[in-house]
Amino acid sequence: MAPATGSVRKRQGRGTTLMDEWVAEFIRRTILKISLSEALTTLKAWGFLSEGELQTLNLRPKELLAMEVVQLCEGKNATMKDAANLDFVFNHANSEKKSWSVYQMSKTSDSEIDFFDLSEYKLQFRKAIHSVSKNVTIHFKEFGEAVWIRIAWGKNHIQPNQYKPTFVVYHSQTPYVFVTNLGKSFRPLLCQALVVAASYSQIQELELKSRSLESLKDIVFKRFHQPFQSYHPRPLQEGNYNPAIVDPRVTYENMREKERIHHITRETFGDGQLPKLEFASYKLETTFKSTGAVPPRPEPYRCVVKFSSPHLLESIRSLARAGISDAPVSNLLTCIPQKARNIFKITEKQRALHPTPSQQPPL
Repeated sequence: MAPATGSVRKRQGRGTTLMDEWVAEFIRRTILKISLSEALTTLKAWGFLSEGELQTLNLRPKELLAMEVVQLCEGKNATMKDAANLDFVFNHANSEKKSWSVYQMSKTSDSEIDFFDLSEYKLQFRKAIHSVSKNVTIHFKEFGEAVWIRIAWGKNHIQPNQYKPTFVVYHSQTPYVFVTNLGKSFRPLLCQALVVAASYSQIQELELKSRSLESLKDIVFKRFHQPFQSYHPRPLQEGNYNPAIVDPRVTYENMREKERIHHITRETFGDGQLPKLEFASYKLETTFKSTGAVPPRPEPYRCVVKFSSPHLLESIRSLARAGISDAPVSNLLTCIPQKARNIFKITEKQRALHPTPSQQPPL
């Protein structure tokens, strides 16, 4: 059963303070999720326990550490807000363990971006959520320029599930929002709250997903410095090419081909670090061209081609250099960061008038 705020069950702590049993259990389980190597760092970043209290903790075994942290929290009468702050710190440090989606907000007019007031943003966000459902807990925490929002959803007569919250990351003065662990039934309510709080009018989900939150930010904020442009071959200048042939058995033609591939790859991808994506999905849809002998098929043929790798863009960059593909690599693969998407739908030209899911009007 998930811990909930507002529980009437209390436990006696040290001294005369009381702490909700659900809060104690949630803190205990959160501590158990933290690796021993990161436990002290996480607890310091949490900031709820003093330096002296942290020095009294036994870091091994983890079960003993969790019990001692809970006892200290009982003495300080920790609340669900304090527990949520611990959850924030843990998930911020382990953001790559989640799958993130990107949403883009927009305005109907070209008005300037309003001055961002965090207090007003929190107020409007909570008001938009609680006007529809009171059975939701919402917490905020700032990490640098980013505002993290933690939302535990509840249903009728069911308390909010604190173990499966939605996390939202928003950078003020930008139209982008990063979301993880959002159920379909809660999506309309969250989207409405996001546009109201940030004074936008529309929002839509981009076809861009990854476990690397920072790489998603690099792509949509254009923080990478690689070319990522469609490659237009330019001939190598004879005077600029001076191959260092050490072994006379290596032919000049092979060296020129290797240099050509390196030249194209560098122009396409650059030499720097690439954003980290784990997959690219291509949904193909085509109709059968009847020759008369075979009756036409009313429904198009559909299939999905998916490329996956722990670091997909780096793998694509190495394809030509490893001799696996021709150079330049297909633009369908190299355009991923430039178009800020890794989910595509490819249809025939005559079907282009019908909107694809990514072309549907925003909510």
